[in-house]
Amino acid sequence: MVKRLYSAYQEWIFTVYSCKAEQLGVYRIFYTIIIVLLIGIPQYAHRISRFPNGIFNPPPLFSGFFNSMPELIYFQITDIIIIIGFFAVSVGFFTRTSGILTALLIIINNGFIFSSGKIDHSFLVWFTLLLMSFSGWGKYFSVDQFIFKSAQRKIQNWPLSLLSMALGFGFFTAGLIKLVSGWLSLSDSMLRAFYLRNFYVQQKQDYLASLFENFNFYPFWELGDWFTILFEIGFLLVIFNPILFRFFTGLAVFFHGMILLMMNIAFAHYLAIYLAFWIPLYSKKLIQRFQHYFNMVTKSKSRLIIFGIGFFILYLLVVLMPGSFRVLLRDSFLIGSFIFVTYLLLFKSRVLFATTFNHDNKDIIRFDGVCNLCNSFVQFVLKRDIDQVFRFGTLQSRESDVVEYNTVEVHSGGETLEHSAAFLSVVRRLKGFWPYLYLTVIIPKQIRDLIYHWVARNRYRWFGKQESCMIPSSDVSDRFVE
Repeated sequence: MVKRLYSAYQEWIFTVYSCKAEQLGVYRIFYTIIIVLLIGIPQYAHRISRFPNGIFNPPPLFSGFFNSMPELIYFQITDIIIIIGFFAVSVGFFTRTSGILTALLIIINNGFIFSSGKIDHSFLVWFTLLLMSFSGWGKYFSVDQFIFKSAQRKIQNWPLSLLSMALGFGFFTAGLIKLVSGWLSLSDSMLRAFYLRNFYVQQKQDYLASLFENFNFYPFWELGDWFTILFEIGFLLVIFNPILFRFFTGLAVFFHGMILLMMNIAFAHYLAIYLAFWIPLYSKKLIQRFQHYFNMVTKSKSRLIIFGIGFFILYLLVVLMPGSFRVLLRDSFLIGSFIFVTYLLLFKSRVLFATTFNHDNKDIIRFDGVCNLCNSFVQFVLKRDIDQVFRFGTLQSRESDVVEYNTVEVHSGGETLEHSAAFLSVVRRLKGFWPYLYLTVIIPKQIRDLIYHWVARNRYRWFGKQESCMIPSSDVSDRFVE
């Protein structure tokens, strides 16, 4: 039992959240753009200078390392180091070292800020920078690649696994606190109360907030209470399944967008984290476009230097731009992301449950060719497989001693899926709302397979069978294999 758990842990932390080096390089660029444009590089000197003298009330762990607030000169120096360090991360110059140093300085300086009693939600953003610095995200589309041949460095998957745990645990604790504090009470809606406090007490009345002032449809607010709890607690339960975890990040963007529109509370900093779990969906076309521009910039050392200087000047201008303009960019980006994810949830759900956008290798579905239910399932898939990711073949066409064909098989990348796992692997890639059936993967496999076997044993009696295997029509015959 212990060995099985250890083996499952090893697979999760080193294998499950796998991605390619080029995709990591693209994510590093996206991450730094979101930070610089929407969140801003943190600067501490001007904030510390406004603190009352002698204020320092750190949490126990932090106080074990620091027992007083540093002088202002320390924050002025570290502000400069953080600006330069984050620029180095964005262009991929000594990527690992600059990322670790910058993240640690920000985390430490945030500790001093938080010692005043004001804590925000930014920690996970900089924890992401720290973890991803070990991932090898500077291997491609970086100065390191051009100068130090960093393509020889190994990609690490464990930072994404740990990041999923940190994000899941953060949401879980938020949901657990709401649960034990009575959010699911049927007598009152806590979401409604939270909205009214923001609207009247804090005067947050922009965007769509005024539309909900007199909206007293109780089921809406009660549904919001339940969605909030189940969504936040469920985040931790899906960290071992990267497909479900990405789906939950999509729900999170929808959730944050609604909170912004209703309550004027922005959580744009989380977008930089969520993108890490969409890395496998960065398509070949996107990678090729980045490669094209990278080749143009690095065609010669002189061109690289000129680009670096120009980009650094632009970087400083963006870092120093007015906060009001950054807030406008942040809210616009968050609302745009909300609209995009809502579109995916309603019309392109298969994207949320995909593993990759590259369909060069076609999966093969093998089925019982004389079973009416199986044949109907194949016709069902053919109509909804608009990306044509599947090919088909009968189980009878293989050389095998098997007489009873009680499972559909899906052959994908050298792996063979059977029973309920095969079924869920198929439906999550179909058009319409069928991919949402994949959410049942949270049900233990033994229970899912028990239901599958019950249907499989009775399929001939319930749905009948043919005398011979089906013959595909001419318009789809090219999608069938021997």
